Amino acid sequence: MTAITQRHVEVEGACLYVEQAGQGEPIAMLHGFLVDSGQWDAEFAALARSHRVLRYDARGFGRSGIAPGPYAHHEDLAAVLDACGVGRTALLACSGGAATALDFALAHPRRVSALVLVGAGYWGRFASATPAARAFLQALGAFDVAGLVDSSLRAFTDGPRRAPDQVDPGVRRRVEAMTERLFRREASYWTRAAQDQRVPQPSALERLDGIAAPTLLLVGGEDQPEVLALSEALAAGIRGARLQVVPGAGHHANLEAPGPVLDAIRGWLARSAREAETT
Repeated sequence: MTAITQRHVEVEGACLYVEQAGQGEPIAMLHGFLVDSGQWDAEFAALARSHRVLRYDARGFGRSGIAPGPYAHHEDLAAVLDACGVGRTALLACSGGAATALDFALAHPRRVSALVLVGAGYWGRFASATPAARAFLQALGAFDVAGLVDSSLRAFTDGPRRAPDQVDPGVRRRVEAMTERLFRREASYWTRAAQDQRVPQPSALERLDGIAAPTLLLVGGEDQPEVLALSEALAAGIRGARLQVVPGAGHHANLEAPGPVLDAIRGWLARSAREAETT
């Protein structure tokens, strides 16, 4: 494994934990909003052999702080990249991290070489069609920690069609550990988002034709129906985007299908690099 460097980047109202490794063309990794940057352990190690990789815990997740006051996640991403001396990068992002990536790609189009979005989400687009998804929203309203952990696992790791014993127990334990750490924090993204987060207007979903970066959308076949539908809408709205369903995987598809997802990432980045050389 290539040596990992660790640092903290100060932004207004938060201190963000950042890791980097490797050399070459940069890839920045943005985790989902039920987990933390540990979601990308396998990809961080594998891609560091050929790229400069960067990942960080978003504001209010993992080892990053959060304090009262307005902020926008894509501005935090810009601050992290600036502090690390990264001008242009590919973005590998999951769920809420994908929302950050979309906002950043529109605000800073020349800084994004490619997008790979896994189980893409967007601000305010909550799943609610299934009992487990509705249970998660109910637990979120009451901030019932045990209910949040249980319902998020059932809704997003298991998905609508699988029982818990049909999911790799190691994957389930790993997601549970990250989710429990998140919701047991005294102050987290989920306790501050409604008050302080600023979302670009008009939203990225209304400006998809402005995204110029080559975009690959990966979505687990066992994810919530709203997530599948949003991935389809993004594929239809972003010029040249490709949609790939990952069979047998839930919301954090890279954890359940690390080999196929890593192959798809590498293939897309290689294709994007070749296309860039010919334009």
